[in-house]
Amino acid sequence: MLFMQQSLLVQWFAVSLSHLAWISTMNYKSLNYASILLFLGTQGSLSTSQAVAQLNFEPQELTTQLQVGYAVEALDVNQDDRLDIAIVDSKRVLWLEAPDWVEHVVYETPDAKFDNVCFAPHDIDGDGLIDFALGADWQFGNSDSGGTIGWLQQTSSGPWVYHAIASEPTTHRMNWIALGDSSAPSLIVAPLKGRGSRPPGFDQVGVRMLAFDPPADPTQQTWGRRVLTDALHVMHNFEASDLDDDGQSEIITASYEGVTWIRMNAQGEIELKRLGAGQEEPAPKRGASEIRAGKLAGGGKYLATIEPWHGDKVVVYVAPESWQQSNQLWPRTVLDEQLAWGHAVACANLDGDADQELVIGVRDNQSDQHRCGLRIYDPIDAPAGKWQRSVFDPGGVAIEDLTVADLDGDGDVDIVTVGRATHNVKIYWNQFKK
Repeated sequence: MLFMQQSLLVQWFAVSLSHLAWISTMNYKSLNYASILLFLGTQGSLSTSQAVAQLNFEPQELTTQLQVGYAVEALDVNQDDRLDIAIVDSKRVLWLEAPDWVEHVVYETPDAKFDNVCFAPHDIDGDGLIDFALGADWQFGNSDSGGTIGWLQQTSSGPWVYHAIASEPTTHRMNWIALGDSSAPSLIVAPLKGRGSRPPGFDQVGVRMLAFDPPADPTQQTWGRRVLTDALHVMHNFEASDLDDDGQSEIITASYEGVTWIRMNAQGEIELKRLGAGQEEPAPKRGASEIRAGKLAGGGKYLATIEPWHGDKVVVYVAPESWQQSNQLWPRTVLDEQLAWGHAVACANLDGDADQELVIGVRDNQSDQHRCGLRIYDPIDAPAGKWQRSVFDPGGVAIEDLTVADLDGDGDVDIVTVGRATHNVKIYWNQFKK
């Protein structure tokens, strides 16, 4: 069954709070659709707008069961020119082989006291096979010790082999990024909290964002380590992005400081530029929690976040003109507040137009009316703060993480989600017809 968008367009002059409550409590399955379509304006208001292309997805729940699906990526693990699905589970690292999604567990620590939490695929040893950097020993409340950084070596035959690299308390996110004019990527690791920080705000000490460089023999030699910056606090996520279109990778981060752009200048020095304010309230209800960069028609760009830390708002920042030459913050628009703990963000062109849609995974239920699951926001007039929201399969996955990729090679971008409370893996096959 396809989850189809509701055919009735909800217009501002005709919508009352009672109507919205009625729509939210409909029995979606009995009506054969599970999507609410709204036009969102600045600060979450509704506005009239022209209709845009409707998105349809066919859900497929896979047989794999998870404890907590902390992280998911789509990549070709076994070099058969098909995209597989790799997942970090609480006590396992596994990949699901396309096209039948056969499960392969490559690392398992059932007796470990603490969880795996993140990974970053890359051919670390240069043998042509994808390996996984892995962050584990996840201890949310311990900023003094724990937090392992290592890597899983894929071998041509036999089991994958784990190698330790280092440790850093509350290691939480990692990516391979070639900063500046470097030809070789470094493993960039961000803890959630500064070492030794304390509740309730955890803002006494900055987060040490680390760069690790593989040596000639990464299985035997010590990896080089650098501190890129310790100026930011409670950093929940980051990603590589070329915001200034100079052909070099930079980093965008979500932290208590909101959205920060980190780049390496020609002298090899790290520079920070604050782009988005984040939620400006006292810690811990401060800053931003997730971050991804998206593209708009005409070459414009936007940054998408969940706010505040562990937040309940979907927020976008649209790049103003000449943003590189000024200290002006990008304008902040709250798209959605009808969620609890948004926990995954992606930007992808789902309908073949000139914009990238914003894909949000909601982890928890705010109420019976506003449930966890998949939400998509289509920019209608992004500079004016107007986006179209679609809610798909409410309650289907308590989304901890998601990834976007064309899994079946049909030219449409699909969505893979992994759950926390629901313990499941679900693919949303894009059925958009050009």
